[in-house]
Amino acid sequence: MLMLISGRFTLIMFFKTCLIVYLLLLLMDVVAVVHGAGFGRCPKYPSMPKFNMSRILGQWYEVEHSFYLPEIASGCTTLEFQPLNNEELSRFNNFKLQVAIKTINRLTGNPSLSIGYAEPENLKSSIMDFKFHTRFPEVIARLLPGSGKYQILYTDYDNFAILWSCGSLGSLGYADQIWIFGRERDFPFEIRSKIYDALKQLSLGPDRLVLTKNKDCPKVL
Repeated sequence: MLMLISGRFTLIMFFKTCLIVYLLLLLMDVVAVVHGAGFGRCPKYPSMPKFNMSRILGQWYEVEHSFYLPEIASGCTTLEFQPLNNEELSRFNNFKLQVAIKTINRLTGNPSLSIGYAEPENLKSSIMDFKFHTRFPEVIARLLPGSGKYQILYTDYDNFAILWSCGSLGSLGYADQIWIFGRERDFPFEIRSKIYDALKQLSLGPDRLVLTKNKDCPKVL
């Protein structure tokens, strides 16, 4: 009798363990689709060839993005890139960029403005180190949410830019985000098709993207 009970208990525990493992794998699969998560370190993409930092200056509108928790309640997101020092731009140095991030809180309707700074890795690199302007010491500012490395994977400068960022826990796993920016709040079909083709070539699934909430956005934030 005891052996029978013990056998049933072992069988129940086995099925419970299998169910837990299955649910964990299912959850990881969902997270991987939404976040672009995976095992190991972040993928490495080379800097965009012949990248011209001065040509991305000006205003950009967020058109699509992968799931990003801080953006759940926000919309009408715009980025504005300006040289931190015009003298550096005129000398074509490895200049720093001032980045103004403007959004609208969809719950309250209130606008929000955040200022940060982006510094390219080198003169012609599309990989930038970004941190927000804050009174905290730099060592703390680098740890704030949103700070870190960002990369413009591809842009035609006049219509769209693909922005990408990735974080990892050593070699255990990583999660990345994608943002698609445009000079307008939406794309014509041929431009969107070009963007999706570029993402596929980079092994980044366009099916991860959702449309940014750009309905009834004010002309000026």
